[in-house]
Amino acid sequence: MARYLAWRLAALLPVLALVLVIVFTLSRLIPGDPATTLLGPGATSAQIAALRAQLHLDEAPLLQFTAYLGGLAQGDLGRSLKSGAPVLEEILLRLPATLELSLLALLLALLAGIPIGVWSAVRANSGFDHAVRVVSLAGVSMPAFLFALLLQLVFGVWLGWLPVSGRASPFFLTEPVTGFAILDALLEGDGEAALDAFLHLLLPTTVLAAFLAATLGRFVRNAMLEVLGDDFVRTARAKGLREGAVVFRHALRNALLPALTIVGLKFAEMLGGAVLTETVFAWPGIGRYMFDAIRNRDYPVIQGTTLVFALIFLLTALLVDLLSAWLDPRLRRGMR
Repeated sequence: MARYLAWRLAALLPVLALVLVIVFTLSRLIPGDPATTLLGPGATSAQIAALRAQLHLDEAPLLQFTAYLGGLAQGDLGRSLKSGAPVLEEILLRLPATLELSLLALLLALLAGIPIGVWSAVRANSGFDHAVRVVSLAGVSMPAFLFALLLQLVFGVWLGWLPVSGRASPFFLTEPVTGFAILDALLEGDGEAALDAFLHLLLPTTVLAAFLAATLGRFVRNAMLEVLGDDFVRTARAKGLREGAVVFRHALRNALLPALTIVGLKFAEMLGGAVLTETVFAWPGIGRYMFDAIRNRDYPVIQGTTLVFALIFLLTALLVDLLSAWLDPRLRRGMR
């Protein structure tokens, strides 16, 4: 297992290198000039040329890439062209917001998707099963930004129940200890601030969780239907075991192993979907930071945030493989 882990970690390097080359190239193909965007339409040619020289944008792309690699080898992701702040510090400042949003969305998707998938399989071809399949198809098909706007309109504008933007109300100020708004408020003993942070999380979390819950529910249903027809399930029923024990102790346990792979990959995709969700809800995470960087042609930020998303995706895939091996001895023997 240790050898397999070392090999997988080493394999991350060429993948990240390829991602870096692609992102570096594509970011330079974005229409527009960063210096012109930063200075505005009233800037003169001399001012634009001076800023380009100051930001090293007048150098050849190969020289820019070499300099970036040199800084990256020292743990330096460069400085934002717009703010001048180190990109790594800006990312670490915003990472807890994205993780808080994504982890809560993952928990919500698991709590909704797995029970719905199990019940649909147990009640296959019933009215409930047909309704779940229609809702799941809608959840998979609806664009995230459209679903976000609908939730804002209904729960924020029409009903006025939930806030539609931001991470907390301006009159709730908590010391950022962990970076997780709810946890920081609880650490300070401020229950009202924790509730306010939770209410701000509800709408963006629902948007992110909807796609994963719909996908997971459909996958668990299909996996459960296949497992429920296996011989060991029929044997368990023939022994007189209760239906609940057959479904949850035997069938679900075997159906969840392949579902684990789907959860891991879709969670990584959900982080990518956070770009749109965070932008719509003005959520101060990495996704919105990346969107603003693309709009401002901020090359170092685009490269840094893309590397972080790629690293999270690869580490999530590795974690899924390790968990699958831990649950299935057959996979564990193949990793030796």
